[in-house]
Amino acid sequence: MKRIFFFPGLLFAFISVSAQKIIPIEYKGKKYEALDLVAKGKVMWGGYEEIAADAAKSESNGSANTTAIVTTVGKNAGYDGKPYAARMCSESTHGNKDDWYLPSKEETDAIYAFKDLFSVEERGTIWSSTEASGTTAITKYWYTGAYYNNQKVEEYHVVCIRRVE
Repeated sequence: MKRIFFFPGLLFAFISVSAQKIIPIEYKGKKYEALDLVAKGKVMWGGYEEIAADAAKSESNGSANTTAIVTTVGKNAGYDGKPYAARMCSESTHGNKDDWYLPSKEETDAIYAFKDLFSVEERGTIWSSTEASGTTAITKYWYTGAYYNNQKVEEYHVVCIRRVE
């Protein structure tokens, strides 16, 4: 956003840039890039639709979970089209890459292992793509690294991830 203020004889321009950053991480022999979307604000996991056939309950495959979530929730019509975590990741093209996804429960551990590199506040929470029930999904609490099952319509931070070959 650009704001321009005019004062007699002076011109001031203030530019606000949202600070999404890509962070390379390696965890337990796997290489990832993480996309810090915290500056975009907190969002919901995505409605109360239960994902069919446990398709988003993987604790290790965030890519498959994300595909299942976006396929089921779609444009989030039941919530006035509000943005939601999995869709934000799947639609991201940061770094000219189009394979971002919402991390699974286990993949949030990789992000948390490098927590000092992210802009999540000390007592913040990030979404995982792992569904716990029809109304809850698993989150990672930044202060302790603990997992919690939270309501899908609550709003938390988003960090996306992608595997690097």
